[in-house]
Amino acid sequence: MEIRIIQNKLFFEEVASRIAHGERVTIRVKGNSMLPFVRDVKDKVVLESPTQQSFQKGRLLLVQMPSKNYLLHRVERIDREHITLRGDGNLDISETCTTYDVVAEAVAVIRDGKEIRVGSLQWNLYRYLWPRNRFLRRVGLGVYRRVFL
Repeated sequence: MEIRIIQNKLFFEEVASRIAHGERVTIRVKGNSMLPFVRDVKDKVVLESPTQQSFQKGRLLLVQMPSKNYLLHRVERIDREHITLRGDGNLDISETCTTYDVVAEAVAVIRDGKEIRVGSLQWNLYRYLWPRNRFLRRVGLGVYRRVFL
């Protein structure tokens, strides 16, 4: 298999275009900001066009930030059209954007060939059991990195 490397900007512009035209897009994840739920290079996410239900606490959204970078993080809070996002693997860093910056919603994570869909038991376990408290999150990430990575 031939590997091609393209700029993130071009890649995500194509992803956004396909989603805007109603396609489902599956991409491999790059980065550790969503550990332990979404793992760098090992997992893929299935993206779809956002719906009204996408704008809820706990959903995973792909957004284009004002800096023009793209990121996939969990909704932490929504205040009308303003959204606060934070990666599961981030201790302190959160981002804010508007509903207009949302490109897609991750409706499934593909791990080892199996889909973990929004609303499934495994999805909800990650969503509700992963600590929001900074100290507990630090401990959880430390244990995860030592045991599983």
